[in-house]
Amino acid sequence: MRFIKALFVVCLFIAGGYFINQHSGEAVFSGQDAGLVCNHDHAYGYDFQTKDQLLFIEEVDQPNGDVAIYAKNIGYCPLTVDIQFPDLTNMTTDVTLPFTAVVPTRAEKYKLLTISPSKTLKSGSMSYRYSFNYNVGDILNAKHDDSYEYLLPFPSGKSYVVGQGYGGRFSHQNMNCLDFNMDIGSKVCAAREGTVIRVKEDSNTGCLTARCQGKANYIVIYHEDGTSARYIHLKHNGSKVKVGDQVKAGEVIGYSGNTGWSSGPHLHFEVDQPGKNIMYTVPTKFKTKKGLVSNLKEGATYTAK
Repeated sequence: MRFIKALFVVCLFIAGGYFINQHSGEAVFSGQDAGLVCNHDHAYGYDFQTKDQLLFIEEVDQPNGDVAIYAKNIGYCPLTVDIQFPDLTNMTTDVTLPFTAVVPTRAEKYKLLTISPSKTLKSGSMSYRYSFNYNVGDILNAKHDDSYEYLLPFPSGKSYVVGQGYGGRFSHQNMNCLDFNMDIGSKVCAAREGTVIRVKEDSNTGCLTARCQGKANYIVIYHEDGTSARYIHLKHNGSKVKVGDQVKAGEVIGYSGNTGWSSGPHLHFEVDQPGKNIMYTVPTKFKTKKGLVSNLKEGATYTAK
């Protein structure tokens, strides 16, 4: 049998069909990271959902007529892949469907599954059709370490007002997100150590309306427990780090701004735990000059330890 190899990006839809001793196949795809649904003014429309593709899929023909499916992860954190087979006619896979797999960080060629012709088929047609989508992070094992004590996301000794707290009426309804009122150009520090997995700093646009949706600059840092922290609305060219960097808690990573759909200069901070096609914001506790605080109050001023 002759197979057609395809290299493509998730999310995707692949279809193939063939007869014994004759094979034809085609791949049709469109892509988007599954996951981020912070549906509000400050974090809506993260354009890294579609802009920066991290997972690539490759089909490799095997000498015995099977097709092996491999994944390549070019990102700096694990990726969770969901695999569906709407059609699998007279063919089998070596995994139970639907199938979820975690592709390790920077994996070059990670085996996902194998598609095989039915061993009992003597004649007739065989076809397969499958789809993939992926989430940033390991949704099978990520669990926030609730004992972790975060630093405030600005330098020691600096004080800022919480413009909007958890569950804020303006844009944080039912979410554990914080807005710190900061002038443009204020230093932003890592609240927790981790690996930089996303950076956007090319935007110089910010406004009060949806016209600026997706224009916010940001830094995303992945933590060892599988969660990630997002620092949003940074200034144009306001990142001091790049993707792949290891950062320490308290390290200056960038400068605050007013980019994207924003009501004024501030830093939006949140910690997310990945779930299936969603990111859950999780509450965190912070070290402050006056001690450990588990729920920063809207309108209050806090000084970094």
